[in-house]
Amino acid sequence: MPQNPTPAAAGDTKASDHFKSDFAEATLKTLREDGLYRHVEFAAPKSMSHLILVTWPYNLLVAGSHGSFHFERFGPDTEDMFVWLRGIHVEPDRWASKLVNGRSSVEVYDRDRMVAQINERVAEAVEDDWAPEGLEDAVRKGVLESSLLEFKDTAFQLLSGFEHGVRYEAKCACGKSVERDSYGAALTWRSLDHSVRALGDEHEVEIRQMAGFDFDDLAEWDVDKVSHHFVYQCFAASWAIGQYDAAKAASAPSQREAGAL
Repeated sequence: MPQNPTPAAAGDTKASDHFKSDFAEATLKTLREDGLYRHVEFAAPKSMSHLILVTWPYNLLVAGSHGSFHFERFGPDTEDMFVWLRGIHVEPDRWASKLVNGRSSVEVYDRDRMVAQINERVAEAVEDDWAPEGLEDAVRKGVLESSLLEFKDTAFQLLSGFEHGVRYEAKCACGKSVERDSYGAALTWRSLDHSVRALGDEHEVEIRQMAGFDFDDLAEWDVDKVSHHFVYQCFAASWAIGQYDAAKAASAPSQREAGAL
């Protein structure tokens, strides 16, 4: 059987190269071959890596040194899951949606995506000419140089608290209003200096942002990527099916000769 893994062109180059190195020398062992029910394994002793593929109708389990991932896909062309993956480009982002546990089960925080989102929001403000003076420097010092960006939860906490050049207006239904440089200060005026409780229902105060920059719509930010291990196993599955097909094709002539005898 061919010994050098050749993953499909699309996908994560780093994971692809990692896989090719690990399985440069690997052997195939078929433990079960019963129509749509298969169990095949690959061993690469030099890298101490192994790979397992198990299929049953509409299901494929890819397991081994880089984790176990269970794909399930019901469709007219997916009863045999080898057919689904055979010869197509490796697309981990798309394949992740076919996991039994869902895409979220293989997502990890990507700091580079977070930084790209931050830079994009700042660039938009600058290009549209509404960025407060000194915004880029403030974001660089207060956000981009912070160690809090290393983790998803702390990164979002950092962004949710960042403001630059922001002004808030607290305006009462009676017509009186004040401007403050933070939401907290505007809230304090509404709660203590001009409160409905003290002055009556006709003194309802609304607070709105008048100017400045903050990071909004954070709940909609996509800062995750599929994990290296999942991408690795996607390349592994694609390669393994090719190796399995090649081994079957190579053994076909000898099987026909044996039948003729």
